[in-house]
Amino acid sequence: MLAGCKTTNPGTNPEKPEPVNSGNNQLIQQGILITREAATYMRTPYSSPPNIPVTFDCSGFVSYIYSKFGYDLPKATSAYANVGTKIDWKDAQPGDLLIFAREKGSSTIDHVAMLWKKSDSGVLAGSWIIHAASINTGTSMQRGNPDTKIGIVITQLGLRGDGIVENEYFYQRFLHCSRVLK
Repeated sequence: MLAGCKTTNPGTNPEKPEPVNSGNNQLIQQGILITREAATYMRTPYSSPPNIPVTFDCSGFVSYIYSKFGYDLPKATSAYANVGTKIDWKDAQPGDLLIFAREKGSSTIDHVAMLWKKSDSGVLAGSWIIHAASINTGTSMQRGNPDTKIGIVITQLGLRGDGIVENEYFYQRFLHCSRVLK
């Protein structure tokens, strides 16, 4: 599979999000509730512009899910540069936002996703995100998967069997994590 990513199919579900060690249990629980709500939209089609909640683009999906919990987030991906508080990856937990660039080395934001579950080792590669995959992100990260449906998916940021990162689309374009939860 190109780019070392794996996407769940409708009959499977990666383990439910688990909290990381943090001093604020309320934030952890809120993040888990947000990601579980997001998962109820699995396989909802991708469209730009979106027809929310019938179709979504990446920022429209994040904005819509967070709005159900009283947060007002932008509907334009480029506006996520300064949304929330930037946090270190080591502090990220389910529901935090992951911001991705248009291309390696760029600072132009092209994609936003929510952290579903960190990898067992706690690193970016091998972690899971829930997001609205477009034909651009969907093709590069999921080519070769006969069950690929573009839209709301849970995707694992991949590793080769020897632990080397293969994910061209997400891993090399990762800009930062943001926490919106208060």
